[in-house]
Amino acid sequence: MDRFLQTVEESAIFRLLSGLNAGLWQLWEGSAVGRAFEALGAWIRHSYIASLFVGRAFGSNSAIAGYLRTRIGTEGELAPAQRWERMLLYFVVLFVPIELWLITWLPSEIKYLGDAAVVLLLLSVAIRLNRTGWPLRRTPADLPVILLLGVALVSTLWNFVPLHIAFFGTRAYLEYYALYLAIAYIPFADADRRQLIIWFLVLAGAIALFGDAQKFLHVATPRQWLSAAEAATTRSFGTMDNPNTFGGFLMLTLSLLTAMLFTKVRGGLRVLALIGIAIGVPALLFTLSREALLAFGAAALIIAVVADRRFLLVLVAGVVLLPIVDPHLLTRFTFALSSNYLAASSSYGRLLFWSKGLQAFLQSPLIGWGPGRFGGSVAHLYGSPVYVLLGLGYNPIIDSQHIQTLVELGAIGYIAYLWLGIAAVRAGLRLYRQDLDPFWRALGLGLAAGAVGLYIQSFFASLLETHQVIIVFWLLFGMVAWRLRTAIAAQRGETSGVS
Repeated sequence: MDRFLQTVEESAIFRLLSGLNAGLWQLWEGSAVGRAFEALGAWIRHSYIASLFVGRAFGSNSAIAGYLRTRIGTEGELAPAQRWERMLLYFVVLFVPIELWLITWLPSEIKYLGDAAVVLLLLSVAIRLNRTGWPLRRTPADLPVILLLGVALVSTLWNFVPLHIAFFGTRAYLEYYALYLAIAYIPFADADRRQLIIWFLVLAGAIALFGDAQKFLHVATPRQWLSAAEAATTRSFGTMDNPNTFGGFLMLTLSLLTAMLFTKVRGGLRVLALIGIAIGVPALLFTLSREALLAFGAAALIIAVVADRRFLLVLVAGVVLLPIVDPHLLTRFTFALSSNYLAASSSYGRLLFWSKGLQAFLQSPLIGWGPGRFGGSVAHLYGSPVYVLLGLGYNPIIDSQHIQTLVELGAIGYIAYLWLGIAAVRAGLRLYRQDLDPFWRALGLGLAAGAVGLYIQSFFASLLETHQVIIVFWLLFGMVAWRLRTAIAAQRGETSGVS
């Protein structure tokens, strides 16, 4: 794989793109507009009146003043992260998990605040990358994302997909890649990154506790979340729109918390991990989400195999005892294998939609039908000629990221999707094996295990466009990418024996 990546980077098309971008940036700096901005920056720096106005209006150490001083000017060094960038990052990470809960009692337009923050973070990253010449492979996710975007563009043009559908369809795949870029590229201090993870885990614990309370208070849930054959009346959904989303969020969070125990983090972090697991595992069970439970089982298995195989005994004991503790769990799994469920799903349910999706894939196997054309929220909202071709009477949600990607982006796009997951697992395991800090080793192992769980759960849900779930993946991936890029090389130079 490393040899393949090196070959791609050395290819003529990549060198051409890199040179084209460098030339465009030089053209900007030499243009009248670029010179005007440079002159404006120099005037602000050297004018007493202008600097006084900036200081009086915004504060000499404010984010806006810092932006004017460092971004408009001609300094060669990149400035450290500004306060407004840290605020945006914290806002996105802590807002998205509770976004759906907030709009139940606040104006629904509040949901656009998260999108606006993501756009601003992306603009900040673009400014920084332009100043460094747009490196094409600085992090593990870059090449898979470039391939996925390339396939989406080619498929859009080939299939004449309307631009608004193509835009929203591609956004559904990669919206929070902007968060990843911000974490990986913007120079936040190590302490800021640790603090962000801790605050996220505190919020996740509060959400998990909220889900536990829903179970114990017997909060009513929609009848379609349970079959008539099941005796349960409540499926915990936390602050999210359904139990499966909540289950995916808990699965990724618990993967990190479990990894923290096996990397022997110290002090308050270990206490936080124990409390989080004690609150989060019951909340995950109370979701009665089959796919989330299977995904967390796979993630825990990865942690056991990599970190401590004695943990396998705990997993076996859990599989044996949990159905006894909560019989509803056993009912949920056995019902999925029953003839009644299989018949209903085959007549107009998940199995039918999956088979129809595979039919559509075989009709356009290389680059698919275009982003936003099948299975996800965009196709559900705008409709799709693929549904007409397959004889589906309405616009269903397919509930499988794997099949959705196969249909929309074909085999090449699906390879990019799998490549992204493999890159996350490899990066996480590399950090776990090479880093010396237990905190960062935990993030690496948590990402690797959680990514495996995510791709397993994605067989039963379109998780790339499920904000409350995928934001956790990109958060952990971005942290691991930054750590690999900035710390491992230094540790190798300073410490012997690190492989």
